[in-house]
Amino acid sequence: MIKRCMLCSVLIALALAGCGHSREIDMAAARKLSDAFMADWIAHRSDSALDKMEPEFIGMINRSEFAPQLQRLSNYCGWPLDNELKDVQSGFKIYGDGHKNPTRKFIYAATTTQVPKGQCYFSVEIAPSKGTLKVTSFGPLKVTSGNPYP
Repeated sequence: MIKRCMLCSVLIALALAGCGHSREIDMAAARKLSDAFMADWIAHRSDSALDKMEPEFIGMINRSEFAPQLQRLSNYCGWPLDNELKDVQSGFKIYGDGHKNPTRKFIYAATTTQVPKGQCYFSVEIAPSKGTLKVTSFGPLKVTSGNPYP
């Protein structure tokens, strides 16, 4: 019984910590950055997209490797041709050094070079970084059954 109560307490604390941190992100500024990142991806502006990434990501990749990596990632379900915002999720990211940041994840439906809209979604996750907002992760999400955002 004690273990069960401790587990519940930990889960509640984690949930409250995640909820509290998510309010620290300016929603309008995060949406503007996310939309700009998607516009860069659609227009094949990989250098501009990379400039929107957080320093932790930029430090892990050579600038000349980003465009080919973005192309390989886009081969998963096609290069996005447009986007339509479908969902916004709040959460947090825990980094390798143990610190955590609040995040906002924007999920877009997109027509791609391979599939019609509604069969592949793209997520762009935004987090605070040194007094500004940056993209912390992004990627395609292929629908395997049904449509999560009809």
